[in-house]
Amino acid sequence: MSSPVQRHVRRSNRSYQDDRSTVTPIKTEDARWSLLDLVRRCRKPLGLKDRDVAVLRGLLSFVPQAAEPSTLVVFASNRVLIERCDGIDERTLRRRLTHLTANGLLARKSSPNGKRYRVTDEHAEAKLTYGIDLTPLFAIRDHLMALAEECSREEIRCKALRSMIRDILYHHAAHIQPELRDLACRSVRRSLSSDQLAELIEELQEGLPQTGTETSSIADAVTVSDRQNDRHIQKSKKENYESECAAEKAGSEKRPNEEVSADVEQSSDITVSECMALAKNAASFASVAAKDWGDVVRLSDTLAPAVGLARTDVENARDAMGPLGSALAILGIVEAFDRIRRPRSYLQALTKRAANEGIDFVRMFRSLTNCRGSKAPTLTIA
Repeated sequence: MSSPVQRHVRRSNRSYQDDRSTVTPIKTEDARWSLLDLVRRCRKPLGLKDRDVAVLRGLLSFVPQAAEPSTLVVFASNRVLIERCDGIDERTLRRRLTHLTANGLLARKSSPNGKRYRVTDEHAEAKLTYGIDLTPLFAIRDHLMALAEECSREEIRCKALRSMIRDILYHHAAHIQPELRDLACRSVRRSLSSDQLAELIEELQEGLPQTGTETSSIADAVTVSDRQNDRHIQKSKKENYESECAAEKAGSEKRPNEEVSADVEQSSDITVSECMALAKNAASFASVAAKDWGDVVRLSDTLAPAVGLARTDVENARDAMGPLGSALAILGIVEAFDRIRRPRSYLQALTKRAANEGIDFVRMFRSLTNCRGSKAPTLTIA
């Protein structure tokens, strides 16, 4: 009595529930926005700006989800486009449309009076079409996908190279010329290519001294003698052929945890060339090919920050596994970086196992570098 709606018009709650139950939404990928995401990822190689992406987003909003060749022409006026493009200035809209046309992402079909419209005949068939055509953008989809993957790889490489520059500046700032040091500090914040960053790293490494306090300590720990050059990683239990002075020097510089790592026997030997052949990703970042184990240790120290390893983690690993064991562990983590979720926790687990139980470093290194396409060896990470 109190409701003006007639009784036969009313619907019960059950009818609404039935209607909702019959509707099954299907989630499908929208080709328009996936294409816009590709353009956004490879914006720099295409020479586009943020306003260009905004204009493309506004144009794509006029295209239906089931994009067909006949529906890729936009007839909206500049006033409507300005509303869809977050209210940008009309002059900016005209410049961005000209820039997108010059880059081959869209085509403009101008009419005699400058308007955008379609001429049809009596059978509703299009005879003339004037507007903004997005067909070129949809035609280069495969090219944009390949370019986006290349941009992702370039970004990862630039991130690793910047980490190497920061490491060089942190450890060897006193040995670098002031002008080159300032240039390196500015390059870390600038948008440079990987080739430019690699050239800068070569210039920084050329100015570094060949021998120093840190280098000599590493060489002493690796070779024990200034006159002997080790070609292999031999078993830890071996005869000492050095002089008494060298033995006293090695005894005085012996680390507290070196006794634990000295009891670990290697199951097989490995050469420097074989080590670099297995660790191809790490070797690609070396400016000079590694000739001895001192170069391998220095390369591992340089790449440790690039994979997220802290300096304390590297020092703890060196205390537990020695310079060579920690170097092989770091290079193995770099090689299996795509299969290890937490490199820092992985190295800490290796350090803990080496300190408590002992570990075969060569076998560990081979398992990390040879298992391509599979998961890394499982460790219990606390």
